[in-house]
Amino acid sequence: MLRLIHVENIKIYAQRRTQIILVLILAAILIMGFAIRSTVKPEANWKQELQQQNEQIQKELNNPESTMPEKVRSAFQLEMAKNQYLIDHDISPNEVTGWKFANTASNLMPLITVFAIMVAGDSIAGEFSSGTINLLLIRPVRRIKILLAKYVSTLLFALILLVALGVFSLLVGGLFFGFSGTLQPYVYTDASNQVRQMPMISKVLLTYGFKGIELWMMVTFSFMISSLFRSSGLAIGVSLLLAVVGSTIARALSSYSWDKYLLFANTDLSQYIEGQPIVEGTTMTFSGIVLLAYFVLFLFVTWLSFVKRDVHA
Repeated sequence: MLRLIHVENIKIYAQRRTQIILVLILAAILIMGFAIRSTVKPEANWKQELQQQNEQIQKELNNPESTMPEKVRSAFQLEMAKNQYLIDHDISPNEVTGWKFANTASNLMPLITVFAIMVAGDSIAGEFSSGTINLLLIRPVRRIKILLAKYVSTLLFALILLVALGVFSLLVGGLFFGFSGTLQPYVYTDASNQVRQMPMISKVLLTYGFKGIELWMMVTFSFMISSLFRSSGLAIGVSLLLAVVGSTIARALSSYSWDKYLLFANTDLSQYIEGQPIVEGTTMTFSGIVLLAYFVLFLFVTWLSFVKRDVHA
């Protein structure tokens, strides 16, 4: 089994595409670092700026002619509460440290997801596209082992991309802004609309942990799609399309009770720590169960498609 995984890893990392992917990740982080460094605001008047923001927001809220939707009004009120919390606790929102930059760099996660989907979507379908599937299956190895080796190798590649994003972000953030800031307060509003804070290192670990779960589900989903198509381009295209529009569709259908069972309404577990859930009334436990059910379904469909069908057809 380990030998099969090793062979699949060679297939992934021997390609120039993989080397380009790692270079692009580092380049994106460096560009973000330069951009943030050039726009860092001075610390002198941040309290005054926040106070002025609150006054402006309050003016908008008190406008009798305003037709502001209730959700927008609620968001403004939360912003005011957060600004006041920062002022009262003397926490500057403009201070940038290496750890805060690493948290900001997590916004590059869609790039990681795209790269991982490309590899996962090509994993099985690519064997058909290139015509190497027959050479792969003439080995005296059970198909389930070949499938498992491909899946494990794909997951390991996605994990390496996630770790690379985190490590590169900390290094670049440390070089630009210093390596301090592990205990820097991160201020946020939770699902009960209360303003809270946590150490920045906890925020970074939570962010990358939740992003990792979301990446894991997307890779598994794309791997299933790859087993259903014989064209790697089609498998990658379908996977990317659903990854891009999935959360948008989930939000658009959030008024329906059955929306809470959709995959993309549950992939982002950070919604239960910060902000509001996409579907009102759902919990992290519920989303965890839904994700587990989808995970089992994806693996079953993948097994059924690859192991049971006539791949020589």
